[in-house]
Amino acid sequence: MSTELAPTLARRAPCIAIPDYIAGVKVNKALFAGPTGPEDLTFIDRKLARLEQVTAGKLFGEYQRRRQQYQAKSANLWLRMAADTAQAQQDRFPVPIRRINEEARREAVAREWATQVNAIVSHLTQGFTVPQPAAELLAAAMAPARQWGFSPVLPDLSGEVTDKHLDHAASAVARLQDEDWWLRQIRRAYQRHRELVAIMAGDVRRGVSPYVSHRAFMDYRSNKVAQARWLADMLVVNEDKGLELSLAEAHAASVSNPEIRRVELMVRMRGFEDLAWEQGHAAEFYTWTTPSRFHAWNTVKEDRGRSVRNKRYRGTSPRDAQAYLCRQWAKARAAMARAGITVYGFRVVEPHHDGTPHWHMLFFVEPAQRDQLRDILGRYACEHDQDEIKNHRSARFDVLAIDPAYGSATGYIAKYIAKNIDGHRVGDDYEAEAQANETATNVAAWASLWGIRQFQQIGGPSVTVWRELRRLREAVKDPLIEPARVAADAGNWAEFIGSMGGVSLPRQDRPIKLAHLVTPCASKYGEDLRRLVGVTSAGGCSMRTRLDGWAVVKKSPARGCGERSELPLSGGSRAPWSSDNNCTGRIELPSLAVELAGAGLDAVDRGRMEAGAVVVVDGLYHWIRDGRLYQSRHRPQFGRSPAKNGRKGWAEDRDLEQLQQHRLNHQAMAVLAGDLPLDEYIEAAPDTTKAMQALDNQLDKEYREAPVSFRQDQYLIMLSGFVASFQGWGEL
Repeated sequence: MSTELAPTLARRAPCIAIPDYIAGVKVNKALFAGPTGPEDLTFIDRKLARLEQVTAGKLFGEYQRRRQQYQAKSANLWLRMAADTAQAQQDRFPVPIRRINEEARREAVAREWATQVNAIVSHLTQGFTVPQPAAELLAAAMAPARQWGFSPVLPDLSGEVTDKHLDHAASAVARLQDEDWWLRQIRRAYQRHRELVAIMAGDVRRGVSPYVSHRAFMDYRSNKVAQARWLADMLVVNEDKGLELSLAEAHAASVSNPEIRRVELMVRMRGFEDLAWEQGHAAEFYTWTTPSRFHAWNTVKEDRGRSVRNKRYRGTSPRDAQAYLCRQWAKARAAMARAGITVYGFRVVEPHHDGTPHWHMLFFVEPAQRDQLRDILGRYACEHDQDEIKNHRSARFDVLAIDPAYGSATGYIAKYIAKNIDGHRVGDDYEAEAQANETATNVAAWASLWGIRQFQQIGGPSVTVWRELRRLREAVKDPLIEPARVAADAGNWAEFIGSMGGVSLPRQDRPIKLAHLVTPCASKYGEDLRRLVGVTSAGGCSMRTRLDGWAVVKKSPARGCGERSELPLSGGSRAPWSSDNNCTGRIELPSLAVELAGAGLDAVDRGRMEAGAVVVVDGLYHWIRDGRLYQSRHRPQFGRSPAKNGRKGWAEDRDLEQLQQHRLNHQAMAVLAGDLPLDEYIEAAPDTTKAMQALDNQLDKEYREAPVSFRQDQYLIMLSGFVASFQGWGEL
């Protein structure tokens, strides 16, 4: 802008008073003191007007940081991209975003849309009495889900329709009528939307919160704590065999245990390597990285790894980046198949500091095919946006030939496996600038949030067969099963591959397969349940590896009084076109511990409810009677006298005060997590002073638990400043 035009524009600019707060974030008025300040404020207001307040606040906080660090023009360009992306993501939801930003609201919306599908199916089938063509009924039931972009797995009804297709379609319609299915889809979609906003706002990156936002990390940790509590409260028993085991111990002894998972991956990797050296194959280590447009933040190595905004970023999510890499891998695998190239090994997916995934692949291949394999993988890794790499192909595709004289292939990939599981003996995580054993939980939270498979075996036999054979401790007479059993029992993956027909034999031709027991129509959605019971060989011999009669029960002082598992054994009725629509049965009620965990209630809440109190969480009233958990949106009446005189009235007043405080604490936690807007929290509070005190207590607790993350979270800092401004004001 020329200096001659600046005074003219300043005179023409409207006199707009600079507000104290925008979207709950304090305005740095000095940043808007220039001649373009009023115009920029109008632009900001227009861009943030339709966004959720938490989203708008995060974007405005980052906007001010950029305006101060760079220039107003740069900040405006960023805000245009970020706000448009956030708005596009928000517009994907067919309901206002406010209706799904809390769990209680999501439950109501899920119930509403499941009821809508149920009404559609009921209307077309005249009250579930008249059969309808499967394709037409499924298309009508899918119409509401398509508004959200949701879909269960659908059958292909374009060709010949068999009973299997009809059963599959019936299960899909049953899911679409289930409010639990809707709640899972809505919750996941909102969490990913919220995390994408955090990525754009700079809450996910090195120096702030690597891999996932602090809020997503806290959600993941809370879920793990609830899961651990439930596991500790349950037993697995087999009354027929007189066996009993803590469910927590059973969980710790399975591959769900990170340490066992890591060790098993290393054993299999070592087995592949031993087989490769025996057959004279070459070991190659490849790294695939997505084009720049998928990366929200870059690092400047010359400036101590400082993270900076990537100008090429286009608002994509880590899931979008993973989908891109999967498409490129599918092309590469097709090209390898055409060229007759056989590879085996492992693929490891890990995040960059801003959550964008990249792949590490350790493959073994015949030396004569190595150069051709490199060409294929490099071609599809660098297929798009070639202008940004030019002669720097290694930025997108990196190759390392592993020489056994300088170290093993297993040792090379070990740190990538450990870093993404538990950080065992990795040391520094240079991507996150922290210890790997501390950031491993962030990686796990990232994979869980975005639904990304971290490890994939390429080639070789089924690892499930390997695990089942390790359950057999005694020798068997079958000549096909016994060699594989011995190899599995000894932890020799290379020998196991040999006994299963080699690395490249198709799964259907393997000499040993899994054996399942099928219970027809036993799932909640009327599907057949396949229960793994053992293995079977091509010679016709079957070996049972799992006992019948196991049940999950709740621990109790007198063991014989345990509650049965909450796992349902059968489902309800299905859509009426199916010829075998008689799959009904009893569904056992969930155990009290599971119901409490699902409602977000802990042991303290349980003790209070068992003593007769009513606990309020997210606007729902919870109480326990006769060993069952009840919920209602209205306060229950237990026949208490309304009198407030005497000891009893004092106790009721005390209980009511405790309930109100408990509710304030839960709501304050929701404000910190971004699930409850600050203005709604204040307006709904019966006592503003107590509400601010509850918020201050939660902020103090958050700071004590994670001081570094707290100081780097602009939203939490904003809340702290807001609370501090109320100190000494009293009731508003």
